[in-house]
Amino acid sequence: MTCFRHKKGVFKRQKGFARRRVNFVMLLVSALLITAIVASTALRASPPTSAAVTPLNVPTLIDSKTQNGPIVIDIKEGEHAFYPGVKSKTSGYNGGYLGPTIKMYKGESTDISFTNHLDEPTNIHGHGLHVVGKIDGGPQNKILPGETWNVTIPVSQQASTNWYHPHLKGSTAKQVHSGLAGFYLIEDGHSLSLGLPNTYGVDDIPLVIQDRNFVDGKMTPYPAGNMPEDLREDTLVVNGTINPYTLVPKSFVRLRLLNGSNARSYEFYLEGEQPFYKIATEGGLLPSPVEITTLKMAPGERNDIVVDMSVIENQKLLARFLPKSYNGFNAALIPFSESQPVLELRADGSLEALASELPTQLNTITPYLEKDVEVERVFELGDMSINGQQMNMKVINHESKLGQLEKWTIDSGRHPFHMHGTSFLILSMNGNPPAPEDQGWKDTIYPNGSAEILLKFEYEAPEQWPYMYHCHILEHEDMGMMGQFTVK
Repeated sequence: MTCFRHKKGVFKRQKGFARRRVNFVMLLVSALLITAIVASTALRASPPTSAAVTPLNVPTLIDSKTQNGPIVIDIKEGEHAFYPGVKSKTSGYNGGYLGPTIKMYKGESTDISFTNHLDEPTNIHGHGLHVVGKIDGGPQNKILPGETWNVTIPVSQQASTNWYHPHLKGSTAKQVHSGLAGFYLIEDGHSLSLGLPNTYGVDDIPLVIQDRNFVDGKMTPYPAGNMPEDLREDTLVVNGTINPYTLVPKSFVRLRLLNGSNARSYEFYLEGEQPFYKIATEGGLLPSPVEITTLKMAPGERNDIVVDMSVIENQKLLARFLPKSYNGFNAALIPFSESQPVLELRADGSLEALASELPTQLNTITPYLEKDVEVERVFELGDMSINGQQMNMKVINHESKLGQLEKWTIDSGRHPFHMHGTSFLILSMNGNPPAPEDQGWKDTIYPNGSAEILLKFEYEAPEQWPYMYHCHILEHEDMGMMGQFTVK
């Protein structure tokens, strides 16, 4: 269990007019912050939400263990009703919007056939997968209209929540916005032995959170012509539904959160500021469950949380819309940010209580040691470039070696940073050790400043099929805030 401690500021009496004026300003700022805290408590206790009326859409599950032959995925345009009776033009995998959840298992291989029925090229990036560059799905892996990409994914990594989406330079933002995204869930023997909630759609629920604009119930298409710098829209959409509810057993319920928005970050919390448990980051389970009351997530990040529904009839998960940057004074304004409902959990006594206990030990993570670092690299994100360079498909920005421990310093400012091909551990965030809930394997990070991470690459990525690193604001990625590297 995490303890949160607040440091109290001490103000000393100072002589002289200038010092008294400084003191007055500091006290005034303190008073404003106290007012903000009091106001935020009131706001959090009574969030402006209405009762959910729409059942949550849960993506179809395709389990590779029960699949006969390759999994077939058709990439196509379609229609989807975000509001009852009003259809919007969208795209999806095997449907009108989003795609099926594909469950894979450590130690096994999964065959998938992706066929492009769009009138433009696309591709499939396995975000979070530890695979060779050839099947990672970077911009080089283009699927032309009418073509089929047959891929065999050998799964060697631990249980984790991952996802798949387009990754073509210049069209990623538009295609993801249209609805092209889906979950890859990986399981292993250890995770299945823990007794965690794992009945898909019942007490183990995937949630892709996005933001969209609507006019008369129809989704506003992605802007044509000039690409927006950041596309931040007004209505929260969860698995393609708005303000949804779902029935759950009176036991622990696992929510697999994916921020699938193009550019917007969120702070998730339960109504009434009730505690919940974070059990996993992008790359796998944490060592132990960590009790928290809020959770910030940038685009591309995934976190698994667990909510105790054994002693409550209804519980609402909500999200605050975070500003582009929330350093300094902006951080004090977060409690005043707009909140919208993510999901209302309704306890149903007729459903079997499947997970009545939460294990205290989830995973063993052997940390990397800074003294073993062989190479250090620095990545500075700004002005739609990284280290002053924009993405050039003909340029390899650096070469990493197989099995070599590297330290990357990410000076990202307001940009979430993602790299392909592996998971990393956080060494520091803005000069501080990572919080307990961030001491797990990750592939996307938003330090809201700078971070140091430790990582190794275990799979090859040659010049023809390099890995990417990039800002995960999709518009920034499309505009060139991306680089590529090989692993040999």
